[in-house]
Amino acid sequence: MAASRHKPGSLLASLLGLIGFSAIAGILVSATLTPALAVASSTANSGLDIFESLPSYAQINQQAERNRIYGLRDGQPVEIAQFYAQDRQVLRWQQVPRNTVEALVAGEDRRFYSHGGVDAPSVIRAGLSQVGFGGESGASTLTMQLVRQQIAMDAFIRGDQETYEQQYQESYQRKLAEMRLAIGLEQRYTKNEVVLAYLNIANFGGNVYGIQAGAQRIFNKPASELTIAESAALIATVQNPSIRNLFNADNWERNQERRDFIINRMAADGYITAEERDEALATPVDEEFVDIQPANNGCIAGYDSARFFCDYVQRVLAQDQVDGHYILGASEEDNAAALFQGGYRIYTSIDLGLNDSVQALLDQNVPNTETRWQSGGAVTQLEVGTGRILTMAQNKDYFNGDGAPPTASAVNFNADYAHGRSGGFQPGSGFKIFTLAQWIIDGHSVDEQIDATREEWPMGAFRAECTGLVSEPWDPQNNEGNEYARMTPTEIMVNSVNTGIARMASQMDLCDIHQTAANMGVVPADGSDWQIFAPAVIGSGSNVTPMGMASAFATIANGGVYCRPIAIDRIVARDGSEVQPPGQDCQQAITPEVASVLQATLETVTERNPINNPPGTTPVISKTGTTNGVVQTWVNGASPSIATSVWVGNIVGNYSLEERWNVRSTIFRGAMAEGIARYPGGEFLSPDADTLRGNASQLPDVSGQSVEAATAALEGAGYTVQVSDPIDGLQAEGLVEYTAPGAGSLVTTSTPIILYPSNGGLAEGGDAEETAPPADPAAQTWPDLVASSLADARTTLSGAGFDPALLQITWQDHGEANLCTVLAQNPLPDTPGEPDDPISVVVGTNASGGDPGC
Repeated sequence: MAASRHKPGSLLASLLGLIGFSAIAGILVSATLTPALAVASSTANSGLDIFESLPSYAQINQQAERNRIYGLRDGQPVEIAQFYAQDRQVLRWQQVPRNTVEALVAGEDRRFYSHGGVDAPSVIRAGLSQVGFGGESGASTLTMQLVRQQIAMDAFIRGDQETYEQQYQESYQRKLAEMRLAIGLEQRYTKNEVVLAYLNIANFGGNVYGIQAGAQRIFNKPASELTIAESAALIATVQNPSIRNLFNADNWERNQERRDFIINRMAADGYITAEERDEALATPVDEEFVDIQPANNGCIAGYDSARFFCDYVQRVLAQDQVDGHYILGASEEDNAAALFQGGYRIYTSIDLGLNDSVQALLDQNVPNTETRWQSGGAVTQLEVGTGRILTMAQNKDYFNGDGAPPTASAVNFNADYAHGRSGGFQPGSGFKIFTLAQWIIDGHSVDEQIDATREEWPMGAFRAECTGLVSEPWDPQNNEGNEYARMTPTEIMVNSVNTGIARMASQMDLCDIHQTAANMGVVPADGSDWQIFAPAVIGSGSNVTPMGMASAFATIANGGVYCRPIAIDRIVARDGSEVQPPGQDCQQAITPEVASVLQATLETVTERNPINNPPGTTPVISKTGTTNGVVQTWVNGASPSIATSVWVGNIVGNYSLEERWNVRSTIFRGAMAEGIARYPGGEFLSPDADTLRGNASQLPDVSGQSVEAATAALEGAGYTVQVSDPIDGLQAEGLVEYTAPGAGSLVTTSTPIILYPSNGGLAEGGDAEETAPPADPAAQTWPDLVASSLADARTTLSGAGFDPALLQITWQDHGEANLCTVLAQNPLPDTPGEPDDPISVVVGTNASGGDPGC
């Protein structure tokens, strides 16, 4: 840029400044020939000590470049986004066309290849111009311009606004500094290296830097294919990008004027022929000349289904740490500067094929065009055993600017506030898995009978030692007002019974439940502490994220080992060196034994809720979640290889999704099927017998004893005993036919035992208490019918060679959850029997008694 002329009133000051400038400039010019002598002379004779105050370094700096993010398709890296502070792609000398170099030299520094960094005639003309003699003329050579741009760029990266602005203010001091640095630069680098550095740093309008980005964005071609007219038009920009850049049609006339000047210079200097000149001049700068391409900066321009994941990766790069330091620098400032400089290739974990499939499921089932309510949907899928994020999809388009349409959002529903600006959502019954986990950790059995009847809990019935909680009165209810009696924790999870979870939680510390959730990967989405109170155990407390819930199920599927979610597999710097991203961080959150029982229980939940069970034979654990009013709905689960969390709900507001309750299941089932197809295999652990039993023990067999003797034996062991009306039995009248739960069932002393005395109606005479002969190992034995549906029990009997018509049923009210379920049997499983022998069972009914329609 040419220097501004001084006003007449400052002529004397200008003359004095010019004298000093000229003297020192002369020394600097002579330094291009005899640098050592010139330095000695200047410091000894100038009296200005100029070399003491000017910088001493001179080098070609590394220029800011694009950062590139890659995902995976069929295991191969695919670029999904670029982001940069400056749109630049640094070229090598062989990639720059000759006509671009010639246009630059002809237009900006005709004697470039003959001077040593400072051009004496240009210095003299610039000095005279400053005091009003001659036309406007600048003294800056290409090398001096490069120095100025590098100083400005370095200051900008450091946030040194004062130094940055000084580079665009005319002063003798700045010009002298540029001269000295330019001389030093040319003593270290070849002319071609200086030209290449200039072409890589130059601005071509807006955020576009470097000849390659300029060619791509303005002419939709690589720099190597630029024509003479195109090269000259780009070089015409560098002198004043704000008024000559080609992105703005208002600048085209000014650009063509400068472009044509450069083309004529190229011909005059012998770089092009007269015919090439005329052909280039005949091409107008208009809409047909340019082919403007949109900016591809940032996630907004990235791969469609992975834009929210891209945003997540950028936030990880900006704020996460490795060994106490930011990923790309020791401090936040160093990290930001490294990202500004760019040139990194970031290889991530996202599986684009899987992500596309899940995105299509969301688009189909939770369209972003819904206007009745602020409809949201999100899916996170993690690789079990590593924590690698395979899927991150949601029903909104990614839009991080102002004025987002209703179909778009900048909030990543899958992530927490720090990594996506989401406040999360209430988990509903999905949170019950942590009460179950703590139940098992505390030594309870998932097969023991507990009281799931509705109860209004008084103040102080629940404890949370970490908070000093005095719980408020609480009257939990079940979905649709269902009432339940005694049932196992497994049945409580299958039927998602709030009253049963409340009973379980009342026997534990609520702080322990929430700490277990945190250990397994679930924490409040906003980064705050848990809101700990009694209803939180059924999901009415702190908001959580799909990524957190997916992490918890991955922990269960991984034998109790929690792996922190990771998005980045590798980072490669521009020089090919590796930068360490956050690596796998896996820790034992719960014991393998506890995890094995959780797996078995939650696999039963999936099997008993087939709407959430994907096709195939791969085992799947799962648990649904629904908040009050069906405002938020979830399905969370995992196979041995992939964990999935699906959330469908209200972004804001309380619109009831009762009519769309099962949308979550449709998405979960499809997402898990796609995930298992790509990540097959694996088995869950066999449930650990001791942990499965917990503090329960097998109920002793009191059949054949008198009611009085059986009652005394069981009460002596700490059980509460109830006696039913007599039933038709094989035992003699007055003797116990069987119990419910049946002999051998896992029970605790809190489980009431029901005795069923026989009326002797099926006895065939003889002493009922006679000792039976030893069993023949090869004889036919009774199958285990307990926990089967009545229909399945009949099928099982038939398959084992027994006559289902001889099945004798006693109906017992054990709550809605146990309707038509076999609660006890006599004879016991694995005891011998004949094909025409009868068998008695206790089957669950409701309060009205009798067959409820089984």
